[in-house]
Amino acid sequence: MEAVPKLALMCFELKISPENTHFAPKLKQYIAEAYHEDPDSYGNEIHQLEGLRSAAVRPTNDGAGMKALRKYFSQLRAIQSRFPMGKGQPAACSFTWKDLYANMNCTMSDIKFEMACILYNIGALHSQLGSLEGRTSADSLKVACQHYQHAAWAFLQVREQYPQPPGADVSCEILKLFQEICFAQAQECILDKSIQDTRKSNVIGSVATQVLLYYKNSLAILGPSTGTDNIHEIVGTKQYNNIHRYLSFKTCYISCLISLYQGMCAEEQQKMGERVGYYQHAHEQLAEAKKLAKYIEPVQLTQDALTFTGDVVEGKRKAAKNENEFIYHEEVPEKDLLLEPKPVCLVQAAPIDFNDSEAGPDLFARLVPLGAHEAASLYSEEKAKLLRHVVAQVEAKDAELVQFMSSLQLDQLDILDEEQKIPQEIVDRCAAMNAKTDVIQTLVDSMNGLAEVITDVEHLLAEIREGIQEEAALERQYQQATGPRPPSLVQTELARELHKYGEAHARTSDSNLVLHKACALHLANLRLLARPLQELAAHIPGLDHVGETV
Repeated sequence: MEAVPKLALMCFELKISPENTHFAPKLKQYIAEAYHEDPDSYGNEIHQLEGLRSAAVRPTNDGAGMKALRKYFSQLRAIQSRFPMGKGQPAACSFTWKDLYANMNCTMSDIKFEMACILYNIGALHSQLGSLEGRTSADSLKVACQHYQHAAWAFLQVREQYPQPPGADVSCEILKLFQEICFAQAQECILDKSIQDTRKSNVIGSVATQVLLYYKNSLAILGPSTGTDNIHEIVGTKQYNNIHRYLSFKTCYISCLISLYQGMCAEEQQKMGERVGYYQHAHEQLAEAKKLAKYIEPVQLTQDALTFTGDVVEGKRKAAKNENEFIYHEEVPEKDLLLEPKPVCLVQAAPIDFNDSEAGPDLFARLVPLGAHEAASLYSEEKAKLLRHVVAQVEAKDAELVQFMSSLQLDQLDILDEEQKIPQEIVDRCAAMNAKTDVIQTLVDSMNGLAEVITDVEHLLAEIREGIQEEAALERQYQQATGPRPPSLVQTELARELHKYGEAHARTSDSNLVLHKACALHLANLRLLARPLQELAAHIPGLDHVGETV
């Protein structure tokens, strides 16, 4: 189906501040008393803050106006950390705003009231910028959708972070209503995009069903026009009727679109009876929408959309009815039995970044609290303590290293001399080895002899163990034949002695194994010491070898 002409989207009115706020008296007094600085030196910053407020309370309906609002709100967030401006606090200034629906001004000495009004205006201006989009292209639809998601987030933040008392023009009930309407219109932009892209009928129906759900929720939040402490009492009869009429119109019109695309989906599935039922329901919903359309601005645009949609719905309804009567003859279900597609939500509250580069630097960044100075002083002192402790540890390790290096007697090694000398201890050991030329062979023979002795002892212990086991076997045979008798004391004593000598032999074997490994490891060094002194000197690393190793 060709894209339906765009219906106008709802936007919200901006709050107005009838007079500018003078920050100078309170802020200068607090700077002098709390920060102990010259308050006159901050006159330029205070003047800039007042200028930001003047631009923010009278924003233009474009990107420049949005920038002014966001910049001022960013500064309000920043000064909260430096000035106590809450209700009853020393630096609190009076902020005056006009009620949206009552002809009266509201003044409060609380920065949260100011921030709530500015943040509400950010959401309202986003809704206005979204409604100004032509939505004839994919980019325009995307921008409009993003504006409404930002607006929903702003209303949500006012409701959660800066709640206003019941009955106020930006009370939680009204903000919840505006947030739901923004979600509906953001989802409606996605619906328009789906229709433009000629998506499948069931996909368009699911997207439209979520739009309908948002509008129904909005009507539920709007509530009845009777009773006290409800939205009707806050916004007044005229505004209440306008909102109620718009939401009712949109509910009927979106219901018509859902039934239209459900009928097209039924036609694709060859469910000709359901097809007639859906088109008939679309026709009825469109008739209800037409009754409310004469009050929906702009009237001409609304009538064009209804005329186009009516032509499409009526053409498909008549064709489906005639084909079913003359060809298919399927039963047409009652409208209560017609199913709506499952809703698909594709929108959410989109956060606004108030820390971007456009927000500008903090005007009062020069102000540093006295506590911060004290903390910086304590930090410096702790840092100096740690530094002294680490330096003391380094000096102690340096002294330990010097003592260790002295014990090595490295000064006796004249490594700078071309004729490198061999340490005297090595010369003495070399002389002893040369005096006893057979010492290495004697050591090898002794180790071999020791290994033979251990082997012989192990054989003897094995023979004794076998003898004791044979004797024990004979004793068991004897007792089986003649009956049990007390154990032999001699046999018991022999077994105990065997166990004792077996353990001693195991320890000796382990020691012998370690000794063999040590001898094998150092045998090459012993043979090197047994060589003449000239050959030994050739094997000692010099400076060149040390450099290569490094």
